[in-house]
Amino acid sequence: MGLTAMLVGSISGAGMQMMNNALQKVPLSRRPWLHVGYFFLGGYIGQRWVKLEKELVMDINEIRADKGLPPMVATNAWIKYENPE
Repeated sequence: MGLTAMLVGSISGAGMQMMNNALQKVPLSRRPWLHVGYFFLGGYIGQRWVKLEKELVMDINEIRADKGLPPMVATNAWIKYENPE
């Protein structure tokens, strides 16, 4: 999931800059350093999103444990949650 999130974020970042240029009706390759900058910024945000989602699930499980509820367990599709025994 980490590589996929990074690629999606990177492509979204570069695409955002290209869409901005298209809406302004200027050449798409204008200021190419912004394409590179948004590519890396989008990749970082994609990586951070996965970490944030995992941290939130761990916090939710901690709150549920305090209330005496069972932990939230996923389908192991994207994020593999630990099932404490």
